[in-house]
Amino acid sequence: MNDQNLKGIGKLSRQRLSEVIRNCKGPFKAFDVSDCLQISKERARVMLSSWAKQGWLKRIRPGMYLPVELASESPEDILIDPWVIASQLYSPCYIGGWSACEYWGLTEQIFDKTLVLTSKRINGQEQKAGNFVFFIKKVSQSKIFGLKTIWKESIKVPISDPHKTIIDILDNPSFAGGIRFASDILKEYLQSEHFNASLLLEYAFKMNNKTIFKRLGFLLSFFKIDQPDLIEACFKNISQGNTQIDPSLQGSRLIKKWGLWLPDHFETLFPSNYTS
Repeated sequence: MNDQNLKGIGKLSRQRLSEVIRNCKGPFKAFDVSDCLQISKERARVMLSSWAKQGWLKRIRPGMYLPVELASESPEDILIDPWVIASQLYSPCYIGGWSACEYWGLTEQIFDKTLVLTSKRINGQEQKAGNFVFFIKKVSQSKIFGLKTIWKESIKVPISDPHKTIIDILDNPSFAGGIRFASDILKEYLQSEHFNASLLLEYAFKMNNKTIFKRLGFLLSFFKIDQPDLIEACFKNISQGNTQIDPSLQGSRLIKKWGLWLPDHFETLFPSNYTS
């Protein structure tokens, strides 16, 4: 982009903006700019507001901005990854559920929302920041484990490893978009290089939710997976009482062995695998 396209931004302002973008990775606030340029917070707020009005920054939240590439053809070209935004907006948190499934190659489904699990108190499950939409689920700090760190835009982003991803969607099938997608993802995991029965059990115990064992054991039997030791371990650790296989679906058929209620249409999802 040549100088004629940089309307409303002078050479010094451009140098300062470049320095901010270079040093303040991910979304930034007045405090970050103040620290970077060694100026007052008030001066930093004025500069951020000015750059945003000129189109070189995009405000995604009150007081929080995203950088725009100075060499781009349009100020709409934002140089940021939604996972970077999530890791900074909702920390302590991690990318999980369907978003982690996409990353680990466990699904071919494309989701337009990034799923974020956080121990931070958030108002509302669906959040928008800039052009990105996040589905936020609050979890206890004790459930934040089994993570890997990946790099995005020179920022470390935590993501659930393949085994924790599976345990999370068995804990809450909505993290996969429902039990049908959760079942497909589980089958993909079982056939992948990621599969590790010992880690699945270890993570399931840590979650302190015995319904995970019910869902896992039932689905392994349902798909006729040759894992008798894993199925037996699941069965030994189920709780008494009956649970919905998917809380979003009203079950009407009870699988007594596993204490799971299945909806009427469950067998039609996988007719070749269904066993009563």
